[in-house]
Amino acid sequence: MRPDYDADYTVRNMRRIGWGGALLILLGIVLALGWKIAQVSERRAMEATREHLAASLNSLTAEQMGKDQVLEPAWRKRNPFVLLRWQQDNYCGELAAGDAPQSGCWYWLPGKVWVIYRARFADGWTRGQGEVRAWRLLVVPDGMPTASQSSGAAFALELEAVPAAELSAAGY
Repeated sequence: MRPDYDADYTVRNMRRIGWGGALLILLGIVLALGWKIAQVSERRAMEATREHLAASLNSLTAEQMGKDQVLEPAWRKRNPFVLLRWQQDNYCGELAAGDAPQSGCWYWLPGKVWVIYRARFADGWTRGQGEVRAWRLLVVPDGMPTASQSSGAAFALELEAVPAAELSAAGY
């Protein structure tokens, strides 16, 4: 009767090891899916904030044009979050040159006239899109001769994505 008992014991242990391995694999899959869902959700929130910021800047410009006022040259260098008098909950203020941005925060980099966002759920082991994204504030049409009827009047403020090479050269 001893060999049968040993076989039953071995089979039970193998089943436990099999179920444990299957649960570990399932846990890994669930964690990977959860991380990917968090990345996609964060990317969509980031894009929505960027689009809202750009639309708000255009609305402010249209309001100034409706009042028959020309954009002041100082607007080219002003913080859009302060200019629009609204801030994201995750807006962390102005970033000094050389400081590292915290993850999950929006910043204004006054030296470069950039809006910066550092992703919270980025892949740390890849160097693809990067975890820091930046957009520069542009006045359109800046220097375009046929764009406006009035002399030198800009009609839009836009956010242009900063290329990854320029971001890495700036240390972000």
